[in-house]
Amino acid sequence: MKSNLKDSFKNIEDLTDKNLFKTYIDWQAWLLTFRNLSKNTALSYGYDFKYFLNFVRLHLEKNKVNFSILNNLNIQDYRAWISFLNSKNMLIGPKSLARARASLKSFLNYCILIKKLDNSVIFQLSSPKIPKNLPRPLSDNQIKKLIDRINEEKNTVVKLRNKAFVILLWGSGLRISEALSLKIDDIKNEYIVVLGKGKKERLIPLISQVKKVLLEWIMERSKIKSANCNNIFINFNGKKITPRYFQKFFSELRNELDLDINVTPHSLRHSFATHLLKNGVDLRTLQLMLGHSSLSTTQHYLKISNQFVDETYNKTHPRAKIVL
Repeated sequence: MKSNLKDSFKNIEDLTDKNLFKTYIDWQAWLLTFRNLSKNTALSYGYDFKYFLNFVRLHLEKNKVNFSILNNLNIQDYRAWISFLNSKNMLIGPKSLARARASLKSFLNYCILIKKLDNSVIFQLSSPKIPKNLPRPLSDNQIKKLIDRINEEKNTVVKLRNKAFVILLWGSGLRISEALSLKIDDIKNEYIVVLGKGKKERLIPLISQVKKVLLEWIMERSKIKSANCNNIFINFNGKKITPRYFQKFFSELRNELDLDINVTPHSLRHSFATHLLKNGVDLRTLQLMLGHSSLSTTQHYLKISNQFVDETYNKTHPRAKIVL
């Protein structure tokens, strides 16, 4: 990740003067240290800012961007940028558009904080509405199909590793990044130590099915002599596996099993949450297990149906059982 961040800096350096470039590097450090953002998020913010600088250079016909140029941007310039992002050439969705705007606002807000800028009219722009489409939970039968297909894999390393990954996400509700960041020492006898968003640590119960497949994989993993890191999920070269590998792996499974196009590794996390909710786990407990900072996020994430709420009420509330 460090090399990627450096590459991002070099690209930015070509687009800015020394003062703005130094501020950019300081902003990246601020995102990691004071905002507690992950390196992936900081890098994404950097890419968004790089594209904005490229737009400004073309839009204003400048060689490099400096603070004087940023100070003189008006609301029409920012609207032109939004229109550019919405153009057919960019083909980005509402979420990417919202993140691009948030990235730029973060940088400009930081510049105002350190008194490099006076103000910015971008804060007058309204945020784009993001559709709240969440992945549908997988049924027990679909999960079984996934695992059965993995069990057909002839390569023992691939089979045990990928099965452990799938069952871990399904049985613990981890994010992909959390699962791939797990170290061997994070697996305890009865729980898993997870470092989530904002570097917040939480403990997830280690159920027997998850424990079994993890231990099987860790045993097989020990045979990879080139292993040079303590991450649980590694490749044949002994290096930490990237999210891209499992995204591609899921894409292949999805095509083979004729699953919905929206089925992704994240669907396993959503399935975990939905199954727990339907079996009576309260939202507060679920919030802690998923690592959500806000209870409203958990409520929205699960899209609790009115039917299920009615069923839960009728089953548990004493007044619902009284015949009047």
